[in-house]
Amino acid sequence: MELSTIAPYIVSIIASIVSGISSYLVARNKSASDIQTLKESNEHEIEKLMKQHEVDLDNLKETHKLEMEKLEAEHRYSLELANSNAQNEMTKQLMGSLVGNLMAAPQMQDLFANALADSIKKGQQE
Repeated sequence: MELSTIAPYIVSIIASIVSGISSYLVARNKSASDIQTLKESNEHEIEKLMKQHEVDLDNLKETHKLEMEKLEAEHRYSLELANSNAQNEMTKQLMGSLVGNLMAAPQMQDLFANALADSIKKGQQE
């Protein structure tokens, strides 16, 4: 085989290899450039999302703090209410016992009967 018959094939093969290599390098540079551009544009988006996340966390912390203060106030109120109810019940029992013991004494029954009779007499006189 002669070189003149193979030469057109060799030239076209070399031209296609050079073309392929140059296309690969151009595409690689373009993709690296595009990746860098995306990283830069996404970096701003990531910073924005991070700041929003920090704001959301601060809001959640504040909400939690307010909720805890509300629950503590409700707990204090319920303790005060229970204490007040216990004091009222104790006072009621003490007064009931005191009045019951006084009314059980014969002298008090006589005094109560005399006071009632006097009240009735005054009501009839008017």
